[in-house]
Amino acid sequence: MTAPLPLTSWHTGERPRLLMVMPYRQFVRKARAEGFWVGAVWDPRLETPGYLDDVRAAADLFVTVDFTDRELLRRTLRDVATEHRASVILHLGREETMVTAHEVAEELRAEVNPASAIRFLSDKHAMRELLARRELSPVVHASAPTRREVPAAVERVGLPAVVKPVASAGSRGVFLWREPRDLAAWTALVDTYGYAGPFLVEEYLRGPEYSVETLSQDGVHRVVGITEKVLGPPPLFVEVGHVHPAPLPPERAQDIAELAVRFLTVCGYRFGPAHTEVIWTERGPRIVESQARLGGDRIPRLVELAGGLDVERAIFAGLAGAPPEVPEPTATAAVRFFTFPPGRVDAIRGLEELQRRSYVDELALRLRPGDTVDEVRDSKARQGHVIVSGATPEQAESRLVEALATLEVVVDGTPVRADGRTAEAPAGADAQVVFVGYNAAYLRAIDGSVPDGSVVVLEEPDIIRKRDLRDAAARFGCLDRIVPAHYQQSAGALDLAADLAARRPVAAVVPGLEYAVPAAAALAEKLGLPGATEPAAQALRDKVRLREVCDAGGVRGPRWREVHGPEDILAFAGGGPVVVKPANRQASVGVQLLDSVDAATAAAAWERTSSAAEYEQVPDRHMRWRFLAEERLRGPEYSVEALVRQGEIIFHNVTAKTVVPGPYPVELGHLLPAPLDRDTRAAFEEAMRALVAATGYRTGILHAEWILTASGPALVECAGRCPGDYLIDLNDLAYGTRIRLALIDLLAGRPVALPRTAQRASAIRFLAAGPGTVTAVEGTDAARALPGVRTVEIDVEAGQEVRPWASSWDRAGHVIATGPDADSARRRVLDAAAAIHITTE
Repeated sequence: MTAPLPLTSWHTGERPRLLMVMPYRQFVRKARAEGFWVGAVWDPRLETPGYLDDVRAAADLFVTVDFTDRELLRRTLRDVATEHRASVILHLGREETMVTAHEVAEELRAEVNPASAIRFLSDKHAMRELLARRELSPVVHASAPTRREVPAAVERVGLPAVVKPVASAGSRGVFLWREPRDLAAWTALVDTYGYAGPFLVEEYLRGPEYSVETLSQDGVHRVVGITEKVLGPPPLFVEVGHVHPAPLPPERAQDIAELAVRFLTVCGYRFGPAHTEVIWTERGPRIVESQARLGGDRIPRLVELAGGLDVERAIFAGLAGAPPEVPEPTATAAVRFFTFPPGRVDAIRGLEELQRRSYVDELALRLRPGDTVDEVRDSKARQGHVIVSGATPEQAESRLVEALATLEVVVDGTPVRADGRTAEAPAGADAQVVFVGYNAAYLRAIDGSVPDGSVVVLEEPDIIRKRDLRDAAARFGCLDRIVPAHYQQSAGALDLAADLAARRPVAAVVPGLEYAVPAAAALAEKLGLPGATEPAAQALRDKVRLREVCDAGGVRGPRWREVHGPEDILAFAGGGPVVVKPANRQASVGVQLLDSVDAATAAAAWERTSSAAEYEQVPDRHMRWRFLAEERLRGPEYSVEALVRQGEIIFHNVTAKTVVPGPYPVELGHLLPAPLDRDTRAAFEEAMRALVAATGYRTGILHAEWILTASGPALVECAGRCPGDYLIDLNDLAYGTRIRLALIDLLAGRPVALPRTAQRASAIRFLAAGPGTVTAVEGTDAARALPGVRTVEIDVEAGQEVRPWASSWDRAGHVIATGPDADSARRRVLDAAAAIHITTE
C-alpha cells in the first residue's frame, strides 16, 4: 500500500482524494462535481437502504462499518485511506464520530482541522471550559459525569438551569429545569434515550436565539449569514423553524458574527463549515454551542434561496483552493417544521393546495391517515416541513403564515392546523395574550370573556411608577401580571420573547397603545404570530415615513416636509395656511393649525410643537421626536376603522368627526356610521385598500383619519392599534360586535366573522370646561335619563385645575348615545351634553 498524498500537494495540480465519513448524498455529488475522487464510509443502520443506494451510486467507493465500535471505525478508516491513497479524511455528518475520524486523519497527515478543534466543537463541556479559560462569552456551568450527579450540578448553577447531554445532537435530551420537582420529568426524558451521561448544566440564557453559518479556509472565517431560530416551548426547546437572514439591527448582527469568529479562532478551527448557536442576552451575545458542520434543518437551502450561494458546494470549491464569495442576500427564506399533537391521524387537508402554491420551495409531510403521531421530544420526531421565500422579510413571513394556515391534520377527531392552532379553540384558551402597553379600557372590556390570568401586559418601568400600576393585576381577573419592559423607541421588549413563551404559549400580541405599535409587531414576528409586520408598524408610528410610503403607493395626501426648526416651517408655508405637528406622537399632542405664517408665528409654533408634553404617557429617558409641516387641507374630517387579515380588509366602518375650531384640532365628537352616499363610501373603501397595500400592513386593526377634499379622501394619518375616543365602543354599539375580542382572535390566527352593516347609529360628544378651577358639576343625572343615552362620564371634580384644550388629554368627560339613524343619534348626544354644566373660576 502507498502512503497518502501529503496535504502540501493540494494545490500542485492534483486535487485531494476524499474519504468522507457519513457523507450525505448531495455532498458526494457536489464533491464529484468539483472534480474530487470520493470514498464514502457509512453505518448502514443510520439511513434507509434506498438512501444509501443513492450514496453508493454517486461515490467512487462505498464502505460500511459499525460506528458504535470506535476501534473498528479507526481501523477501517486507516486501511481504506491507505489502500485508496485518500489524502483528506472529511467528516461533515453527525458529531458522535467526528473526533474519532479527525484523530485518524491526524495520524495519517490527512486532516483539514486539528482533532483538538473538533473536540471543542463536539464536546459541550470542553467548549465551556475553553471559553471560561479565555474569558470569552462567560456562562455559569457545571459538569455532571452521571445522571446521579445532575441534581447537585443544578443546585450549584441555580434555577432555572438547562441540562444537556454532552454527547448528543438534534435537541435530544435538552431540558429546562425550573424547579426541584422537575427531577421526575427530566428523569423520564433521559430514560427515553437510554442516556447515562455525561451531562452539562448551564445557566438559563434568556433572549432570542440565532445561528451563525460560516465557511473557514486556512483559519480565515467567512460569515455566510446569521439565521434566526424559532424554538418550541420549554422545557425541551425543540427547534420548529428558521429565518435567513435574521432580521437584526446591523450593530447586533455584527456583535453576534464577531463572537462566532473569535470563538472559531480560539478553538483552532482551520477549514470547513461551522454552525455556531448564539443567544442574545441582556449582557450581550452568549455562545450556546457550535458544530464543525453545516447547520441542519435545511438551513443551507435557506442560505441558497436568500442569496444564491450553494454553501454545500462552496465547501468543496474551498477544498480545491477557491475561497468562497459570499453574496449579499436579496431575499428572505424561512422553514417551519410540523409538530402535530400525539394521536391517530384521521384525515389530512390542504396538502395538495399547499403543493400548488408557487412560493413553496419544499414541502414534506411524513404522515398519512391511520398513522399514530408521537410526542415531539426532539428534532427527529417532527413530522415534516415547509420552506418558503419572499423578496422581503414581510413577504416571506406572510407566505409562511398562509402556508401554515392551509395545511390541517385531523388528530383524534380534532382539526389541527400546521401552525398548531385548532379551529375550535376559543379566544385565549390554553395560552396567554400579551399586550404591549397598559390599556385599562381594553382590559375592562374583555375581563370575564377571556380566561382568568390569561393576559400579560408589558409596560415601561417609568410608566408603571408614574401611573401606580404595580398592583394593577388585582383590578382585572384576566390580568396575570405586568412585566416591566422598554418598548417605546426601544427593542427591549423583543428580548422577552423567549421568557414569555417559556412560561406559557403565546396566542397573540396586541398593541395596547399608540407608542407600542412597533414593539408589538416585532414581538409578534419573533413569536411567529400574525401581526402588522415591523416595517408597516414603523410607518404607522412615524408620519414622515407614512408620507413617504403613501406617496410611493399612490395614496392621496397633502404636500408635506419634515421640519427641524421655525425656518423650515416658514419656508414650507410661504405665508399661507399650514399644519405643524410632531411626526411620532399621539392624541393630537403638539398639532397646530396656522392660518398664516410669518417669522414670529413660525417660531411660536415650533416652540409649542417641539415642547409639547404628555405627562404620564412616556418614559423619563430621552426620546427622539420628529416634526413635519403639511399643506392645510379643507373639507370634512372622517376616520375609518378597519380589521385586516393577511392584507385583506374584513371589517370597515367610516366615522364622521367633529373637531374643535381654532389652532388645536382636538376631536369634539364622532358619529358612526357616517351618513355618506354610496360613491363616497366606495371612495373611502378604495382609499383604505390603497393604504393597506402601500404600507404592507398584514394583520390587525387600522384607524385612519381622512379629509374629504374635492378630489376625494386625503390621508391625514393612520394608527395601527385600537382607536381612542371610545370609537371601539361606538362600533360595538352600532354593529353589535365585540371588536376587542375579535382583534385578539385575528392576531391569534383564528377565524373572525364580522357584520358588514350597522344595526343602529352611535355618537359621542366630549365635554368642555373653561380654564380654571372646577367649582361644580351639575346635570349628570338628567343627562343619563335622556332617551338613547348609554354613557355619561365626568373626568373632573370640584377643586381640580382645568387647562385650555390643546390635546385629547384636556377634555373634561364625555357622553355616548345611540339612535335608529345618524340624525337621531346626533340629536340625542347633543341633548345629553347640553344638560351637563361644569363651572370653573
